[in-house]
Amino acid sequence: MNNYSDEQLVKLAIDDNKEALEVLVARYLKLVYNFAYRYVRNSDDAEDITQDVFVKIWRNLHKFDQTKKFKPWLYQIIKNTALDLLKKKSAIPFSNFDREEGDNWLEEHLVDEFQQTDIKAENTLLSDKLSGAIGKLTPKYAEVVSLHHQKDLNFREIAELNNESINTVKSRYRRALSLLKKILGI
Repeated sequence: MNNYSDEQLVKLAIDDNKEALEVLVARYLKLVYNFAYRYVRNSDDAEDITQDVFVKIWRNLHKFDQTKKFKPWLYQIIKNTALDLLKKKSAIPFSNFDREEGDNWLEEHLVDEFQQTDIKAENTLLSDKLSGAIGKLTPKYAEVVSLHHQKDLNFREIAELNNESINTVKSRYRRALSLLKKILGI
């Protein structure tokens, strides 16, 4: 079954073929986790989201429109699940770590980046720089760049995923690239 297309596996899974569902889960487990992690930046939360995503797929597979591709539907579920989790979490103010003495426990225990002696490879530095720049974009711009370059979705698939026109997606992508150039000083 590993050679079956996503669409073939979905059809079999809808007909209660457990092996087909297991193959889909195995095929997309890493992708779901990585995509969720890009949203929440926390491995425990990304694992929770990954589990929730596959439960949602199992429960809602019969609702999937088989005339469409599986991957954009999967990304939509991941995105919505991650956003739901982020909405539930609230930010903890930095001042919550202040002690009665007036100092800040968290500040004392944070590792100073300048004290680190490990020198990262140039591609890691560039990757971090780009990730940081993408992190400064609004979620809609960051999402289209991530989906296009890191998840290899084309503009039509991104448009279907977000229920938007392909021209809107292309425009958003061009604007995101322009903003990234400014952020990176290119």
